[in-house]
Amino acid sequence: MKRRMRRLMPADGHLFIVAMDHTSFLDAPVPALAKYGETCATAVANGADAFLVPLGSATLYAEQIGPAALIASVPTSPPLLEHVVERALAVGADALKVMVYPFGEDNSVNEAGALGAMCARYGLPYIAETVPGGFGRRDLHTPEKIAAGARIGVEMGADMIKTFYTGDPDTMRLVIENAGVPVVVLGGPKMNSAREVLQVVYDAVIVAGASGVAFGTNIWTHPAPGKMTAAIAAVLHDGASVDEALARVELPAAV
Repeated sequence: MKRRMRRLMPADGHLFIVAMDHTSFLDAPVPALAKYGETCATAVANGADAFLVPLGSATLYAEQIGPAALIASVPTSPPLLEHVVERALAVGADALKVMVYPFGEDNSVNEAGALGAMCARYGLPYIAETVPGGFGRRDLHTPEKIAAGARIGVEMGADMIKTFYTGDPDTMRLVIENAGVPVVVLGGPKMNSAREVLQVVYDAVIVAGASGVAFGTNIWTHPAPGKMTAAIAAVLHDGASVDEALARVELPAAV
């Protein structure tokens, strides 16, 4: 477990995950995801540390993911828990991620606990993506509920939490402190501009102290995904300001 966590987390403590597990639930093709391998290779070349992918894509695009860490995204309630964990290990996963909906009406919390126990049995780092009440319950997406939901994920065995940015560094610190394990911020829907994306990265990680980001839509829907990747990596790993990183979006990069 410790060895896999060290491989997953960069030495500077800032993890940059490119989320590409959307192919397991989107109802229409997306150009960058239709060119999955090319998009992976571009992200690696521009500074991505890890990829969040379904098990099928983990198998199909292992070569393009290459040296980056691999996080397998699986259903919270797979038919056979043990087989899912074994398959994740078989494809070379460094961690496994599931959705958890604290304060919701489904059974995801208990199911996440069962899967967390199975991951611990096999020594596979376990990431819970905690979304209070589900994505449709925006009334529950308050800093307090996000913080409480993150802790519930930890109590279900999570070694890392992926959850919302609260909107400001002060309340984000509450989430981080309450979790007690590394917290990475999910990117969510497409933002209005590259500056907004980079500001969230800077405020959540550099100011508030989150352990990284897991952005997908805001990378592979950008006209130049490689440049957007490089800009985020600059904030996380090169100490760039938002303005400095934004300039990189305008500079040549692998595309």
